[in-house]
Amino acid sequence: MNVSRKSWSISLVIFTVWLSFIVVGGLLQIKGHHIQLEKLVEKQIMFGELFEIVFLTGVITYLRWWPQVGWKSPNNLRDLRLLWPPALSILFMLLIILYTNLPSIRVLMIIIINTLMVGINEELMFRGVLFYGASSSFGIWRAVWITAIIFGSVHMLNSLITGDFSASIFQAFFAGTFGICTAALRIRLNTIIPVIIIH
Repeated sequence: MNVSRKSWSISLVIFTVWLSFIVVGGLLQIKGHHIQLEKLVEKQIMFGELFEIVFLTGVITYLRWWPQVGWKSPNNLRDLRLLWPPALSILFMLLIILYTNLPSIRVLMIIIINTLMVGINEELMFRGVLFYGASSSFGIWRAVWITAIIFGSVHMLNSLITGDFSASIFQAFFAGTFGICTAALRIRLNTIIPVIIIH
């Protein structure tokens, strides 16, 4: 087996284990009752996400894949100007939150922690581990499409938590589109760190 195929095979094994943690962790968190994702994110710290981050960092460290998954500084700092549009949209969303019903500090902190954990977790998995495996095996542009399609498809599993399959289809479409955009940024910047922040 050549090195590139081996990377893809290892990436798929890591993804399969990670995905099983996602499904089991999500089902344990809701305890058999469907809940809206927004309510879940603001209700409590999602310890399943933390566990998955620990799993991914352990595996990436063991395999010595940190540079390959994009955990490094960008090649060209001038390329960081590409982050202005996402930064402005994040600022715009924060202003909307400030001028509408601002949640309590406790809820706001839970939302920030959970959102950051989801960004780290999903970007390490999709634009990190899976992208490295796919690009080393199929080339960069096929890796963009492969990881975006898998990223979108995984979001359909949210219907297990919400009980709303039709909403999860829309979320899968938008997640797949977001996956293409973030993969393009990851390629251009040669790092996933800004992509984690945007996520």
